Formats: sequence, structure tokens, C-alpha cells
Amino acid sequence: MYISAAMPPHTTGPSLSVTISVNGTREVNLEGPAEPSTVYTTVPVSWPAPEAEQTAPLGYFPSYVGMTPDQRGVYLAWLQDISRPIDIGYVFTYYYGLERQLVTGDFDTALVEVVHLRRHHPNKSFQAYSGAALLHACLMRNRPDALEELYSTHKFDYFGNSCLLLLHRQKLELLPDMMISLAQQLPGVNRRYLKSDPDLYKDSLVQVLLEAGGKPSYEFSSRHPLECVEAIPYPIFANYSLPPDTRAPALPNLIKHEPFLQEIGTIYKNAHERTKLSKRMRSKNV
Repeated sequence: MYISAAMPPHTTGPSLSVTISVNGTREVNLEGPAEPSTVYTTVPVSWPAPEAEQTAPLGYFPSYVGMTPDQRGVYLAWLQDISRPIDIGYVFTYYYGLERQLVTGDFDTALVEVVHLRRHHPNKSFQAYSGAALLHACLMRNRPDALEELYSTHKFDYFGNSCLLLLHRQKLELLPDMMISLAQQLPGVNRRYLKSDPDLYKDSLVQVLLEAGGKPSYEFSSRHPLECVEAIPYPIFANYSLPPDTRAPALPNLIKHEPFLQEIGTIYKNAHERTKLSKRMRSKNV
């Protein structure tokens, strides 16, 4: 958590700017508005804290400085147990600082804390932003081990472009479970059997991969060099004090790269047809 004994800035203050290249190098500069999660000890706080239900909810783009004294009291009381239900604006205020830690601070501690927040606050907007931030931070910090732990230990079920880039950089292959997660997002994929008979679909997908490449995985990094993939800006971080090129960086977007979509789409199509045939054979044998 960020704490300051200074007077809060009225307009702008130091902020983090990170430029990321395809090979993972980073340049860090200070610019932009002040960190919204900073707890300034110089502003008034109502204490003991009033009940949250008696306090007005926070609006969009919250910050500690922008809260009323009553809201600050509610927020500081909530920080003693961040698993407690509360207006999502307070969660985002604390989360903004965790995003900054993911980018350039204590990555491992921030990751654990964000996972803890995700477990107790199911708000769709928060889940979407925090999921994207965790994946992208793993990419920025070159931490495939952390990404693997998210999926294996914390039952993370999102698989997006940041995951593909991290695997590509490590020259790792797409495994069947990864491909099934990815199939939920790609256009043109027939997901009928993915929903109705996922185990049979996975078996069919493994067989298709074995027949195509001799192993139950899809090697894509050498087939789709990132230099040939268009870089597309898309929102990653919620912390509005991060400049635009950090919040929505332009990175190679394999999910919109037509050669990749066509190739992996053929694999999904073949898996679908094999599943259909297997189900037909099963029904005949009943």
C-alpha cells in the first residue's frame, strides 16, 4: 500500500510509464497523474469508521484523496479484512496500487493479493481487469512460472493474447487444456461439443494433434513470427494514473492474426468432426 505524509497534489504528480518491446525490454519513466491508491495521512478521516451502508457509494475512477472523510474511514476499516463485501469502488482503489506493484514493484506479493481479491469480489468489471492485468504482468515480468501457478493452483480459467505472447517468447507449445480455453474466445469455432461433451472433445483434440504433429500439443511460435503479427492496442490495466501506452499497450495480437486463426481453426474443426463421428459410433453401439 502507498502511504504519504505530504499534502495531496491538486492536479498532477509522479506516475509510472512503461514501454514494452516484443523482446521483453522495458523503459521506465515518471509522468502523468498521481497514484489514486495513495493514502495521504494529511487528509481528514472519520474514525471510528461509520457503517458502509450509511455512506454514499464511490463513483467511477475512485481515489483515496477523492473520498469524503466518512468514505476514507470505511475504506481504512475495510483494509483490515479485504475479503469482506464492500462497494466495488473501494476494491478498485486498493487494487490500483497492486497493479503498480505488478508492473514494477513486488510482483509476487501483489499477485497473491490480487488473487485473494478475485476470490472474494466477483464483480464482472473487476474480474475482467484483474485477469487481464495478471496475465499481462506475467508477460511483462517474463514469469511463465507465475502464469502456470495461476492455472494449476488458483483455477484461473482465462486464456488470452498475453498468454500466447508469453508462451511464444518461451518457445512453449499450446497444450490441449490451453487450446480448449482459447477456443472459448476465438471467432468461428464450433463450441457445441465443447459444452455438451467436453471430455470427448478433448480426447478428439488430442488425437487430431497427434495425427498432425506426432505429439499432443501445437507448436506455433516458429510458424507465426511476431514480427509478422500486427500490434493492436487493447486495455490491460485499470489504474488511470498509468499513461495510455501502459494501460493499453500496442502488442502483437495473435488472436486477430488471420494465418494463426486459420491454422488453429482447422485443428478445432477437425476435433469437432472427430467428436461428432465418435458420438455417432457410440449411439450405434448402444
